[in-house]
Amino acid sequence: MFTCLIFLESDTGEEAVRNFKKGDEAEAVILSIDPERERISLGIKQMDSDPVAEYLSVNDKGSIVTGRVIEVDAKEAQVELATDVIAVLKASEISADRVEDARNVLNEGDSVEARIVSVDRKSRQINLSVKAKDQDDTRQNLKKMREQEPETAGGPTTIGDLIKQQMGQD
Repeated sequence: MFTCLIFLESDTGEEAVRNFKKGDEAEAVILSIDPERERISLGIKQMDSDPVAEYLSVNDKGSIVTGRVIEVDAKEAQVELATDVIAVLKASEISADRVEDARNVLNEGDSVEARIVSVDRKSRQINLSVKAKDQDDTRQNLKKMREQEPETAGGPTTIGDLIKQQMGQD
């Protein structure tokens, strides 16, 4: 015979035991099996879907996301990306310009578009950067402009091209 331990999300062990009696049925996920001690650990909260994991399955590192600022202090802002999915936007990542206090730039309720720059699945922390998104946007816009302009019409585009052109004309 095995002894089963059931772990509940919000209850302490003693409170969880009070909620069940012998013969009750409960859906659970097996968390571990210890044959020597004849124990199986079960978890009920693992039956619920994880909103962070679901969000990250669609929006992983590098994705551009939009969220709403729900809390701001001097060093960072908490951004709600979806229900129960909160990300961190550090003051240093708000703008290419130096930001000493995030409260001077962001307010609760503001909409923020940023790039997901790191994800720690274990601690469930998502870090955002508006600065990285803006830098990528600038690079893409410059690339589009270069592709649209014929090289001869715009003249030399680098210092090396300019020197080559000057040397060829002399």
